[in-house]
Amino acid sequence: MKLQNLKVSAIVPVFNEGKRVGKVIDTLLSSNLINEIVSINDGSSDNSLEVLKKFGNKIKLINFKQNQGKGRAVAAGIKKATGQYLFFCDSDLINLTTDHINKIFKPILKGKTKVVFAVPTKHGNGKYERHEVYLAGERVYPRSSVAPHISKLSRTKGAGGSEIILNTLFSKKEIKIVPLKGLVKPAKTNKWPRSMALKQYLLSTVGVLQESGRIEINSMKDLKQLENLIQVDTFDGLIAMINQIKNQKIRTVLKKYFLKYITKYIRKILD
Repeated sequence: MKLQNLKVSAIVPVFNEGKRVGKVIDTLLSSNLINEIVSINDGSSDNSLEVLKKFGNKIKLINFKQNQGKGRAVAAGIKKATGQYLFFCDSDLINLTTDHINKIFKPILKGKTKVVFAVPTKHGNGKYERHEVYLAGERVYPRSSVAPHISKLSRTKGAGGSEIILNTLFSKKEIKIVPLKGLVKPAKTNKWPRSMALKQYLLSTVGVLQESGRIEINSMKDLKQLENLIQVDTFDGLIAMINQIKNQKIRTVLKKYFLKYITKYIRKILD
């Protein structure tokens, strides 16, 4: 595929990333592979919207007055985008360079694949954890393969649910994984106050579990109890709230996946 025949739309959902999103947009604008940038401010309470407005007509800006969740933000971006290819790019990336973007698109330009998952690597040897691939925020798809799933993407909440849906569109053999050395994706606990980080981790976990079929919400009561979890801002309060969930399957799954994860990785930070 020749470069001049490839029109790419970068879709950048933004939630409280005023400190980082400006540099991400600058890098995307500097790349000769990106033809347009669609950025969606997802009800940010910081200065993200002001940062995005400074780019003027260099980007297409969508503004949600209230937080809708990454899935709905991504869906809105897809509707607005005009490129044949969509580059989904998170707004919190640190050290993103045009060289990273070139590496992401190299397999597509060479005709080796139509879909790329790009994974930041913590080690100089380029190794990454397996789960990081399927939750990768940086990925490229043909717009024609994603557009039919806009309504389904709109129903997902936290970051993670939208990635699970996108994971089903192509087989593993059709996806090229590109490790990106030097690219850093900060943990939620390093970006936001602990109550906000806890809420976003929970939204992501519930979204992943729901879209992967491990949680089935069959009643408004179940949905309400999950929504109540999001209001909790302490680790101990979260445990107590999960123990009160009457749906045994949902309670068991949350304990198995979410509490195990949060205990291992971020309890010390939150407490």
